[in-house]
Formats: sequence, C-alpha cells, structure tokens
Amino acid sequence: MNTSPINRRAGIPLVLLAGIFWSTSGILYRLIQEASPWHVLLYRSLALLTALSLWLGWRYRGQVRDTLARAGLPALVGGLCLGTAFAGYILALEYTTVANAMFLLASAPFFAALAGWVILGERIAGYMWAAMTVAAAGIGIMAGEELTLGKGLGEGFALVAALGFAGLTISLRMRSGTDKLITIFIATIVASVYGLGGLGFSGWQFSIPWVDLVNCLGMGWFQIGLGFALFTAGAKHLQAVELTLLSMTEVIAGPIIVWIGIGEIPSGSSMTGGVLILVAITLMALMGARAPGRTPPFEAPIS
Repeated sequence: MNTSPINRRAGIPLVLLAGIFWSTSGILYRLIQEASPWHVLLYRSLALLTALSLWLGWRYRGQVRDTLARAGLPALVGGLCLGTAFAGYILALEYTTVANAMFLLASAPFFAALAGWVILGERIAGYMWAAMTVAAAGIGIMAGEELTLGKGLGEGFALVAALGFAGLTISLRMRSGTDKLITIFIATIVASVYGLGGLGFSGWQFSIPWVDLVNCLGMGWFQIGLGFALFTAGAKHLQAVELTLLSMTEVIAGPIIVWIGIGEIPSGSSMTGGVLILVAITLMALMGARAPGRTPPFEAPIS
C-alpha cells in the first residue's frame, strides 16, 4: 500500500466522495413514486450488474470465466452475504427512516468482529469489547423506540443488512487476496434473484414509471457503482483507520441529505443511538490503529 503524502492527498477526497455517493441512496429511494422495493432492488442490481460486467470484461479480457472459477467458495459466500445485505438495506428504507437504516448498517464491523471470533477464532481486544458495548447500546435505543411504537420491521431488515456485510468481511478473510470485484459481481446476481423473486410473489408486475426506472438505474450506476470505483481508487493510498473514519461520511451525510431534501427528521432516539454507534466506530478505528499488527475488522458497507 502506497501511503505517501502525495498519494494520501489524492486518496482522502476520493474516499470522501465515495461516501457522498453512497449516502444518496436514501434520498434517491424517497424520490421513488410508485415502484416497490422489489422493483428498486431488481433494476438497481441489473444496472450495477451491467456496469460490473463491462468492467470485468475490460479488466480480465478473455479470462473472465477462469477468474470467476478461481474466486472459489469465499467469493461465492461473500456474494451471497452481500446480495442479502443489498436486499435487506432496500427493504429497511421502505419500513424505517433513512437515519435508522444507515446507523444500523454502520454497526456491521462489530458483527464482523463477533463472527471472526466465533468462526475464525480471532481474538477480540478489550477496546473492541468496549466499542461493541457502546454500539449495542445505540442499537438498543434505536430499536427499542420502534418496538415500543409497535414497529421495528425496518430495523430488523437493517440488521439483516449489517449481518450480510459482516459475512462479506469474514468471507474475504477466509482467503486473503479474494477479488472483491468478483464478490460484488456475484452479489448483484444474488440481489437480482431476490428482486425477481419478490416481484414473482407480488404478481410479476415489471412496469414502473420511467422516472422511477431512471432513479433505480442511477442508484446502480452512480450511487453504488461510481461510489465503489472511487473508494477502490482511494483505498489503496490510505490506512485502515483512515478508511474507517472517512467512510463514515456516508452515514453522516445520508440522514442530513433527506432532512434537507424532503424534511425527514430523525427522532431523538435515532440520533442518540446513531451517535453512540459512530462513537463506537471511531473508538474501534483509533484504538485499532494503535494496536501493533492489528487491523480493525472493517469492510465499508456499500448501501
């Protein structure tokens, strides 16, 4: 990894900009007029799948099939987890506020730490237990308010998405060097199948207004696709702690954008819980950077 000052100056704005692109998922979803979450999931995934197919074709030329075969089980498992996360996040946006969905999604690194402990036998440092306790308190405050109001379905889907990203992290650690691009390609196929299945259960109605279709395609090509390209370009010049903190732009900017754009104001409990989760992530990143030979268990959630 090249982290010279010159390259860092290029990497920081790229990762910040990636977070901004990812943060627009909430406002774009709120601008949908008639399309169901299954429509959004299907057409967003197909748009991203098209872009990734072109990228893979250019990157690997005539070796795409061999590259997919070499990716093996970790990429397949990671793709299944990430595709589930994509579906969970879209459904979360349908049933809860953007702030709640994004804050809960941000808790993915803590689920990854627990999964790494159980599945891979990785030791969890004391600072991580402290950070996870703070994050759990934040999740409890946010989910508790919704359950008190007789809701909570959206929060459940957001936690499914967070668990999906945790599964992605573990799958990538099972085999170092697994191409994340291949994993995302598989994930878009999985998410497309979820979307198609959801539409099947709701009557196979594929037609949506063209404005909604443009929004869905934009979410695939620009909100996720371009965001991922920017993150990939910037990530190779930055350290793990910097990626962790800079990627929080997505979680901070997303609720602000829908607040300003359409007046969706987070509740007090949502803000309190979200702040606790962000504090926990910051603690995890900063303390992890000071621990020799230890990297925070982090994969940037791509919402």
